Amino acid sequence: MGTPIDGKPVSGTDLERTTVQWQEYCIQYIGFAPEEGALKGSRLQVKAIISHLQRVHITPDTPHLTVVQYARAVALLLLGGTMCPDSSGNLVSLLYLAKLEDIVAARNYSWGSAVLTFLYRELCNASKKGKAAIGGALQLVHIWAWSRIIPLSPGLGAPRVHMGPHQIDNNRVLPGAPYGAMWNCEHTFTRTV
Repeated sequence: MGTPIDGKPVSGTDLERTTVQWQEYCIQYIGFAPEEGALKGSRLQVKAIISHLQRVHITPDTPHLTVVQYARAVALLLLGGTMCPDSSGNLVSLLYLAKLEDIVAARNYSWGSAVLTFLYRELCNASKKGKAAIGGALQLVHIWAWSRIIPLSPGLGAPRVHMGPHQIDNNRVLPGAPYGAMWNCEHTFTRTV
């Protein structure tokens, strides 16, 4: 996923806040107050974030605070929708927002470790009796299986798109793609290897 594994741990405790307090927190850090029904304790519905993002239009004249709030909302959406989705698939924990309050300092956290920790906890919980759904970054389980169980891996003989570092200009280079990008090829469900 290309997320950092070095840095400060992503940890915290669930704060006891009222719905109104969570709404005020959301106004301050992501720029909108979700409706009462969109909040489930300290979790916010993903569709409320998407709806908010669709209403905000970033232009060169947009105030800096609005841009930063928008960036936090996008990061929260990525965390709740891709990297650490819960088993319902439609709620994201607002506890991550505490690590995004200082958007510049957010890069100092070990987000990759948090994603793996969340996934491991979900895999453990999935083994419990009566558990019908699983959360977490399950695409990492796919990548793990493709790299270790060769008959499962898609299109190993297919030509690949080069995903290495790219020079932008004299001073900047885009980093290479994450490990999972090695399966960036045409996929088929009728053949493997």
